[in-house]
Amino acid sequence: MRIGKWKVALLVLCSIAVAFEWWHLRVTPLPAAKQDAIRTQKTKPPDFVLLPESEITTFTKYSVNQKIQVQSWEPTVADIYGAEANLPQISALGEKEHDSNWRIDNPNQYFRQYLAIVLDGKKLIFVNAFCSIEQGDSNDWRKHLVFVIGGGKCFWHATYDPSTKKFSNLIINAVA
Repeated sequence: MRIGKWKVALLVLCSIAVAFEWWHLRVTPLPAAKQDAIRTQKTKPPDFVLLPESEITTFTKYSVNQKIQVQSWEPTVADIYGAEANLPQISALGEKEHDSNWRIDNPNQYFRQYLAIVLDGKKLIFVNAFCSIEQGDSNDWRKHLVFVIGGGKCFWHATYDPSTKKFSNLIINAVA
């Protein structure tokens, strides 16, 4: 098969054009906003964590009824992501202890700690939430249950039932 000179020249020109486009895409920086978005997606850890079962002791120490028997269980990833998916339910719940008109408008904007507990034979997930973390404690909240007295709407907790996929028992901290 014989290829004419003009076909070879066209093939070479096309190859050069493709190589130039590839080089141009490789060296052209993304706009700053897009770079930040990609960097944030790669480096930003999730705003929630499943705490170790050792935190059951802390939970019992600070719970309203310290005489209750609390055990731990091992939730699945689907259980935790189920709680995350159903988080908007929190906005519809009224506060249980202080003021039933208090609401949490955007629960997904809080840092959330999940603790798998068994109360009265029922497997539940305790959700502890707070609006910010201390500057120096960037990872401590991922290991230890954070309990704060006061603080108002910046601190709340609730219970999630993975079997019904429902939240209940919303308690928002009082204003100190």
